[in-house]
Amino acid sequence: MQKPVSLAVSSLLATALTALAPDAGAFPGFFVGKKDTVGSAHATHVAIMPRGDTTIVSVMPDYEGSLDPFAIVMPVPADVTADKVKTLKREFLDRLEMLTAPRFMEFWEMDPCDPGPLEQEWERSKLASADTAFLGGGQVGGEKKVPKEMLLTVEPDFKEGEYSISVLDKEQAKDLSGFLKGKGYLLGDKAAAAVKPYVDAGMSFIVAEVDTKRIELVGGERASLSPIRYSTTTAVSKIPAKLGLLNLDKKQELFVYVLSADQRYEMKNYGNVFPPTNITVDFVVKERMGEFYGALHDMIQDKEPKSFLVEYAWPAEGCGQPCQNEALLPHELLTLGGDVLELLVPEAERLPAPPEMTEEEKKKQEAELKELKPAERPKAKKQMEADRKELARRKALLARQKYVLTRLHHRYDAANLPDDPEVVAAGHIAGGATIPKGEKMEISSEVKPAEKSQMQTRYNHFHPWKGMMKCDKPERWRWGKPPREYRGLRKTWVAADLTRKDRKQIDPKKVVQTPIPMLGLTGVPALEDAGADAGTGGPAPKKGCGCSTPGSPSGGGFVGVVLSLVTLAGAARRRRD
Repeated sequence: MQKPVSLAVSSLLATALTALAPDAGAFPGFFVGKKDTVGSAHATHVAIMPRGDTTIVSVMPDYEGSLDPFAIVMPVPADVTADKVKTLKREFLDRLEMLTAPRFMEFWEMDPCDPGPLEQEWERSKLASADTAFLGGGQVGGEKKVPKEMLLTVEPDFKEGEYSISVLDKEQAKDLSGFLKGKGYLLGDKAAAAVKPYVDAGMSFIVAEVDTKRIELVGGERASLSPIRYSTTTAVSKIPAKLGLLNLDKKQELFVYVLSADQRYEMKNYGNVFPPTNITVDFVVKERMGEFYGALHDMIQDKEPKSFLVEYAWPAEGCGQPCQNEALLPHELLTLGGDVLELLVPEAERLPAPPEMTEEEKKKQEAELKELKPAERPKAKKQMEADRKELARRKALLARQKYVLTRLHHRYDAANLPDDPEVVAAGHIAGGATIPKGEKMEISSEVKPAEKSQMQTRYNHFHPWKGMMKCDKPERWRWGKPPREYRGLRKTWVAADLTRKDRKQIDPKKVVQTPIPMLGLTGVPALEDAGADAGTGGPAPKKGCGCSTPGSPSGGGFVGVVLSLVTLAGAARRRRD
């Protein structure tokens, strides 16, 4: 069975970090207040979009503490100026978390007497949306079909008002304490010592004063802050995450999202580990993925205390199998930094001439113009030409908005984050996305090199067929989507919002059915299935396992690990009220 495995690192490029923490701040910056004590961050998400020497970074911290005035202080590259700083809506980084989070997948044995093709839940979702405006175009007034590209939002979406932002250049940053004092904020001796290396390195600083009357409270003194985005013409590779330790209470969790045009990323100066994926778990895990995954992560970190988890790597036009939600939309990619990268594109590529009209298109246009009054035709024809130019622009824009989304994850304190982490471009990988086969639900848990990245962290549960078989030659053990009569939620449950989850509620030793020797998990016996609302299920197959140990580092830049085959099915259904 798979165990966490280190990946070897390769050449350096750009990076990002993100943090989620139950009791402390963990972001490339820190909080300052007007009193000696200041609150801490529970969760900080940082997304980076790199291209060449241009990097766009978005930082979204949570905050818990007194709602007395406070500010966020972050060191940034020296070329960052006020016009390069934007405020975003939380939903854009929330989407990254949900799309990349470890997920729960149910496989159902298809009707043995149904000759229909084997279908998966993610295939059903695609078919269901094939006639929507996004995929298939739309009707205007029930008459004219509009190209799907014209129905999409293709502009970034920013937010105003939550912060009063100042950017101190490298000279002004030398008197950061004086600047903050002028605003009424205190920079303690510990914080002054922590920022000195960044000041000496010639970095600028963002100081974002928070309007506490405009932030969103999510319970008690806990607030959700909006993301702060900045762009730089520097290839960002090292993130000042250690500054988050200034707000440290207990362990912190750090998530790294990188949206790169054509590469996956991993850590350069820390270990890289694959969490177990495509293993079988009890049905109770379904709606408690956060509690389960948090506990499993603790077990992994006992073995690999200074390593980052490689949890997701997938093209942004997809969203895993199964998807938690739809893939990232054009305006989301543009808001996360695509708009800045568009400025690097030559005008001829950004504003291409529309293609020559076909004879059929010319006839259609003439017919539409004839339906109008003569006085209206010149204006209508001019608008048609403008629409053709806009359609060409949009098609070219959408063709350029292609990215590989990587997620890395670390839980840390001062002991296991000795240095600011650096990320590096790495080879593509695939894993956690295959389909089970046969009575023993054989499914690959291997993470290995690939031509394109399609790797996710997935935990599976199986529902064998329990109904009548009214045919002479039933075809058993075909695993796919739930039956038509299934009345449960067609929702993908993921391990999200980990800062609110109790990591002691779910014991992996009691719910993991596939052995994971490195973690001391022997695999619990599967019970008769009781978690199938649609009436499927059946006797649990006999237990069997083929396990292997991790391989050695390869010349390709990472270690492949072979996981044992999933062999147990079914589970007792237990839901938490």
